[in-house]
Amino acid sequence: MDNHILNECPIQPVVDILSGKWTSYILWEIYNKNNHYGSIKKQLPGISTRTLAVRLKFLESKGILNRTVFNTNPPTVTYDLTNKGLTLAPILKSMKAWSELYQ
Repeated sequence: MDNHILNECPIQPVVDILSGKWTSYILWEIYNKNNHYGSIKKQLPGISTRTLAVRLKFLESKGILNRTVFNTNPPTVTYDLTNKGLTLAPILKSMKAWSELYQ
């Protein structure tokens, strides 16, 4: 498909965010309050540490997530959806509903 056509597609911005490997799974975990780095990793057993870190950093750079580091030993890191990230909740819930309907 022509890149010009893709750039004009009205859903392209959300596809750019959600299409990254593991991104939807990570967002679903954080949306459901599973927001500690270690617990996200545990819930997604096939994800590599590097991929999780890269995806979280990407989502943070897009303004979807806030990252908070707590001064503990070892440091505790949590992620929360920003107001912008929370607007993805209906999309995630629709994906879940569709999946349950056609699974």
